[in-house]
Amino acid sequence: MFNETRVGTMTVVEFVRPDGSIEPMNVDLQYRSDDPHAVTMRFHARDRESTWLVGRELLSDGLLSPAGIGDVRLRPGKGDVLVLELFTEDSHAVFHLSADELGRFLDSTYSAVPAGREVVDFELLLKDLLA
Repeated sequence: MFNETRVGTMTVVEFVRPDGSIEPMNVDLQYRSDDPHAVTMRFHARDRESTWLVGRELLSDGLLSPAGIGDVRLRPGKGDVLVLELFTEDSHAVFHLSADELGRFLDSTYSAVPAGREVVDFELLLKDLLA
């Protein structure tokens, strides 16, 4: 059977409101070796939570150059800042986050499952899909 490793951290990002004002927001980043290509991002705003599943490779690529062409886009900003954009059918949210913090988190995920060594447990995946 497959041994699962979990890596997680909580960080604070800046939510950029449409009027340009900034609101700090807690984000929980989680990685599981049984879903090795994805990072779960849980955004906590007051009494609401929004969860996004984001490709680990997209996050890694976005540290150095613009990445993503769909609902999730990440690009370097000025200095240590990364610009994360999330799109839905009816909204668009922009966040600023620390490149150093994201880089450290991603390093810990690559320590758990190195790039190119990602293995998906298809039996477990099928159980989850049929549950």
